[in-house]
Amino acid sequence: MKRELDYTGVNPVVMLCRNALPLTKDAVRSVMEQDIPTMLWAVDNDSQDGTTEWLESFCPNTTTFRPALGVSAGWNFALTSIFRHCDHALVINNDVVLRSDTYQSLLEDGGDFVTAVSVDSIEGIRGDWRKAPRPHPDFSCFLIRKNVWEKVGAFDESMKLYASDGDYHLRMHKAGIEAYTIGVPFFHYASGTLKSAMPGEQSAIQGQADKDRFTFEKKWGVRVGSDQYYKLFGHGAPDAKS
Repeated sequence: MKRELDYTGVNPVVMLCRNALPLTKDAVRSVMEQDIPTMLWAVDNDSQDGTTEWLESFCPNTTTFRPALGVSAGWNFALTSIFRHCDHALVINNDVVLRSDTYQSLLEDGGDFVTAVSVDSIEGIRGDWRKAPRPHPDFSCFLIRKNVWEKVGAFDESMKLYASDGDYHLRMHKAGIEAYTIGVPFFHYASGTLKSAMPGEQSAIQGQADKDRFTFEKKWGVRVGSDQYYKLFGHGAPDAKS
């Protein structure tokens, strides 16, 4: 039985994990090095490479699911619990590295749903950065407030691994909630879960991704990430650096 956690004075971080132990360690280290107090809530999706054991020895609030819940259900599980105690949460992948000022910068912006923006090199997160809000949220590192959760609801679990982020963005837009990146960079080892998949898993992940994209298109009438998708927000697609 897990001990009751004390949320006083801390800022919760949700991190979904599935294998990729070396990347997970780097992500956790960057969470621990934030300028403000943090509490990590790890959701382990049936890792098979030692990630589960390492998390359970390091993070007092790790929940492992066998079989894996998937992304949407994993986010829902953690955020439902956190929002019973806190009014905001930072949600990250386990294949990212944050600047030490990431969490504080997102909080200080004051937006209801604000994100950092991914870059493809660790050097890209060093040095000064300039705040540059853009209407293209990055769901690999996002700050969500409780009022958004209460107004928009949970992530759509009919999309298990992919596309539920685009679905949530559209639902926020329809609810009148502005979602955007403020421009603070984070390093993202893109597709870390897919690249770290155990033998035979990659095809299953890619197959589920195709199903999720089909589910999204059936729901909204457009393909996620297409020009028609971005037109639903009244602006164009992000450039290559977004």
